[in-house]
Amino acid sequence: MKKIFIAIFLCLFSVCALNAEELFEGDVYLQGTNKGILLFKQRNIREQKGDELVLRHIYTTPAGDLSALEEVVYIKGKLAAYKVEMPDSKCGCTLERRDDIIVFGFTRGEGGKKESAYSEDIVMGPTLRDFIVNNWNALMNGKAVYFKLPAMNLQRVAEFQLLADPGSTYARNGVVVLRMKIANYFLRILVDPVDLVMDINTKRMIEIHGKSLLTRRVNGRLENPVVDIYYRYK
Repeated sequence: MKKIFIAIFLCLFSVCALNAEELFEGDVYLQGTNKGILLFKQRNIREQKGDELVLRHIYTTPAGDLSALEEVVYIKGKLAAYKVEMPDSKCGCTLERRDDIIVFGFTRGEGGKKESAYSEDIVMGPTLRDFIVNNWNALMNGKAVYFKLPAMNLQRVAEFQLLADPGSTYARNGVVVLRMKIANYFLRILVDPVDLVMDINTKRMIEIHGKSLLTRRVNGRLENPVVDIYYRYK
């Protein structure tokens, strides 16, 4: 259940996709190692070809092998498609928008397709920062903000809450920490929260701390590590 819902590192639709996040590079460390164990490297790509805008988050091993790809496609400013590919796992998931319907599917395995209602408050990794910036004043005033995150393996969306956490261990001068957790009270015991650290002046996301959907092999078995991500902007 945890690895299905915490997709924040595959990261994450927003109606303001044309104001896509700045280009960055990120380092993903095993939490608790004080940046001692580098697990993955992250970067993003933004491509505009005519009416089509493609946003990608790419995760690789330190050696450069692909670990995960998250891609969002917009046509004329409207969501058209989304996919997640993780070569070392069973996750090969797709999402296609058909007017007011989104259709979930898989690129691997025998999973069928499932439909769900489209909603403007669906958010994914490449558009998460835009969503936060669009709701910045509410968040800075201590209000909770809600959005929907695709739970790709379940072929559905789940509602999450963002709320400033001034008491966070990551809180310090010049930043605000936003805690992301599932909105359903009963599911919170199954889904760990994730902390997003935002620079107050630039409104850039500079750190993420929490359990990841990314996978690594430990003694031959796949696991979802708890990580610390640190970003650098170009």
